Amino acid sequence: MRYFLRFLLLTLGFALTTAGLMAWHARSFSFTGVWLVDNGFQLHPLHLLILGLAMIPPALWEIFILEHRQHHE
Repeated sequence: MRYFLRFLLLTLGFALTTAGLMAWHARSFSFTGVWLVDNGFQLHPLHLLILGLAMIPPALWEIFILEHRQHHE
């Protein structure tokens, strides 16, 4: 149960990354509307991609820290 939240965050990070890439591909990798003020404050697929990529390293780090603590206590 200790790892459940960390793996859930890791899975969410990969899911957001995948969804962002797929949606951005559907827009032909266009950068139009990346800035929220340009398109009526609607999210661009690149925002999902960035959020997903930003979530992966901290979640992995937390998993590594839990593993380290478990083996050294």
